[in-house]
Amino acid sequence: MLSDFVKLENVILNLESDSKDVLFAEMVENLVRENPVIDRKEAISAIESREQKQNTCIMAGVAVPHASCVTVKSPVVSIGVSKEGIDYEVSNDFATDGNSRVHLVILILFEPGNAELHLKILAELAQLLRFDTFYQTALTASSAKELIDAIKTMEKEL
Repeated sequence: MLSDFVKLENVILNLESDSKDVLFAEMVENLVRENPVIDRKEAISAIESREQKQNTCIMAGVAVPHASCVTVKSPVVSIGVSKEGIDYEVSNDFATDGNSRVHLVILILFEPGNAELHLKILAELAQLLRFDTFYQTALTASSAKELIDAIKTMEKEL
């Protein structure tokens, strides 16, 4: 299911960002290039607003920023990997060895009013992240295709 919404063009294996604000702009820009109907400012504002309510780092090294946007007609996903890590301002609960950096980011924009699909995608993502190999596969993937193929393979095991 997650793989249904991820396009090769929306996988960024070398994020340039080093902070959350720059990260959100980089990943939303990636989605807007492939989906020009998405309003860049609205999407960034929605992601930032959601982030202010609760940090979207869901486990050590992994963040899943997500929000609904009026200009989004069906879910869109961007997956980003940062070798150096992004300062994600996480609490010690999710910090790895005292480090609050995130290396895998899965940004999802949803259309408003489809909470069922929204929750279904997030639930599947949580299941994928339970695979010990998912995080490492994402960090070491040499191509977007390799990462998406790994997601598809793991989805079959759910």
